[in-house]
Amino acid sequence: FDVVTLVRWLALPGSPLAITDPHILFAVAGVAVAALIAALMYSPPGRASGGHLHPGVTVFLWACGLFPRRAVLPYVTAQLVGSAAGTALAGLVWGEPVRRIGYAAVHPAAGTGSVELFLIEGCALAAVFVAVTLVMTRPALRGLIPAVIGLGVGVVIATLGTVTGASINPARAFGPALLSGQYEHFWNYMIAPLVGPALVGLAHRALSARRAPEASPAEA
Repeated sequence: FDVVTLVRWLALPGSPLAITDPHILFAVAGVAVAALIAALMYSPPGRASGGHLHPGVTVFLWACGLFPRRAVLPYVTAQLVGSAAGTALAGLVWGEPVRRIGYAAVHPAAGTGSVELFLIEGCALAAVFVAVTLVMTRPALRGLIPAVIGLGVGVVIATLGTVTGASINPARAFGPALLSGQYEHFWNYMIAPLVGPALVGLAHRALSARRAPEASPAEA
């Protein structure tokens, strides 16, 4: 709901808050989304649930061996249902302006191919989760994980938004595509943000498994 509302006020031509320069628009959006993600993850409901907000986070934690497989589907389902519900609510609250912006459906820049889009979205999110992994492995810094995720996503939106649309979250793409009926590049936006975190999570798990036997003699 907040993201669609943000797009409605900042991107709709004629809006009193409209930003016409796309680079400035995505920079402002990046700051706003970074703050929103961190605030939701630090909030009591976010702490209670783990504050995933993103199927990639769920898949990453499962790939790391830190989240039960049986909970992956319920979490992802909740994220996608929340996406559709939030988008629909924004349509009810703001009406015609939201329909004019296509329910904030995500689009890449003209000329951006499917392979290019997949690689950029996947690699950008993989970089965010590499940073998360580095923080996660240091107990004293674990409280910074929501800030790192928010900052990472904000930077990606600000720097890549004019190229890929900077969805980097299946839950960001799902609701707007469903409500607007705009499915161009839909599967790219749904799958690429899962592949990057999954690969980082599997790599982290493999490296952790290698380090464990090496540490055992010293500990003994």
